[in-house]
Amino acid sequence: MDQLFIIKFLIPLLWAIGFVMAPKQNEKAIKLFALIGSFVVLAYSIKMYADLPDPGQLTELFKFDMPLFFNLTYTFAMDGLSGLLLILNAFLLVMVVIATWEIKTDKLRLYYFLIFSLIWAVNGSLLATSIYGFYIFWEAMLIPLFILVGVFGGENRRYASFKFFLMTAGGSILMLAAMCYMSAMAYKLNGSYDLNYEVIKSLNLRYSGFWSPQSLVFWAFSIAFFLKVPVFPFHSWLPDAHVEAPTAGSILLAGILLKLGIYGFLRFVIPVYPQAVDAYRDIILYLGAIGIIYGALTAWVQKDIKKLVAFSSISHMGFIIMGVFSQNPFAVKGAIFQMVAHGISTPGLFIGVHYLYTRTHTKKMEMYGGLAKVMPRFAVLFFLITAGSMAVPMTCGFVGEFMVIAGTYEINKVVAILAATGIMLSPIYLLKMYHLTALGELHHEENKSLSDISVLEAAPMIVLSVLTILLGLYPKLVTGMFEGTINFFTHSGL
Repeated sequence: MDQLFIIKFLIPLLWAIGFVMAPKQNEKAIKLFALIGSFVVLAYSIKMYADLPDPGQLTELFKFDMPLFFNLTYTFAMDGLSGLLLILNAFLLVMVVIATWEIKTDKLRLYYFLIFSLIWAVNGSLLATSIYGFYIFWEAMLIPLFILVGVFGGENRRYASFKFFLMTAGGSILMLAAMCYMSAMAYKLNGSYDLNYEVIKSLNLRYSGFWSPQSLVFWAFSIAFFLKVPVFPFHSWLPDAHVEAPTAGSILLAGILLKLGIYGFLRFVIPVYPQAVDAYRDIILYLGAIGIIYGALTAWVQKDIKKLVAFSSISHMGFIIMGVFSQNPFAVKGAIFQMVAHGISTPGLFIGVHYLYTRTHTKKMEMYGGLAKVMPRFAVLFFLITAGSMAVPMTCGFVGEFMVIAGTYEINKVVAILAATGIMLSPIYLLKMYHLTALGELHHEENKSLSDISVLEAAPMIVLSVLTILLGLYPKLVTGMFEGTINFFTHSGL
């Protein structure tokens, strides 16, 4: 057990509280405080993973009892998967702070308070191994993102924030209902409402068709996680949230928050309800394949560049849900790798869109064109990140999607072939996006005076571009971090 865990765990929250007490008038000091905090969070996240004795097994970090609150026990633990996502979460925090360094707002302290609070809630979800602890942080994530979109978002920010909040909270109600049912069963067995791994396993929920306990609990959790991912047809909140969210919200939403739905499946559903997973596997595989095609085709017809990236995210998440539910170890490994690849490429695209918007104040692609002539540094870096998103060979996007399709082909050939069309469609809409922004002639006079990105602005795009190529050439840098956990996520686990 890590005696310093609570101190490490509370760092993002303590940093968030620090912004409340910071002097309002000193923007440089506030931004510098945020930058230092982001690197501190990244450093301790890497250290926590490095200290794991065996990334293939859950290592208990902290445990405390609450006898006056239904005799519940809250446990925090970590393995290769949660450690990987913990590092990704902290890394994206650094990218957010640097990419939005030039932000102008009179609510700067609130802005950073919400971002660091969100990072803390995500960390809690990744480390909590009791379902009630996971649920508390799962719900806590909604609040800072809701305010971030509602206060710092675009013209329709209120609509987008409320739609996001109500749809995801609706799924959470189903999950809570399933948890209450399992707690009642647990109380009959051992006199406690606690729901840790051992208790969940001991419940041995019966499966005998759709209306059986295991099936109903499985679908209650699945719908909640489908809404978070989101899986088609539970996706409608995502494009609105991405379009209206500030850049920080879009980066964190695409980079890590969507992955929490996948993490929920891997941690609390697939290892626990194997019969239901086997019974409904094909349905979910087809939903994933439909989401891949739907997201790609819808992205193709978009004129708003941010909405195009949002729908591309739906398409890419379809690969991940397919890989996870295929229950083929190769595909599962590819899906987890794709979580990281998507967490690199899509935030990179949103950062590029942010730089374009701050210069042109429009997200309409028809208002760009020929920007490579005046913004060559941006054009090169934006292309490298775009190549990763379209799964060009030797980029990280190709590795994950190839592994998912190859593994799924052994389970369901039709689904794998349908998913492969997504790899063919993604270059169409992404190259269209790149052509309309960077290539061609400078038709708009006002764009001729645009400045190229500065060294500071280029920094996050350079890092993401390097990672796009590095992980495409040597994916074991990531797969080696969670390889030992694969058996846990393919029914073998508890």
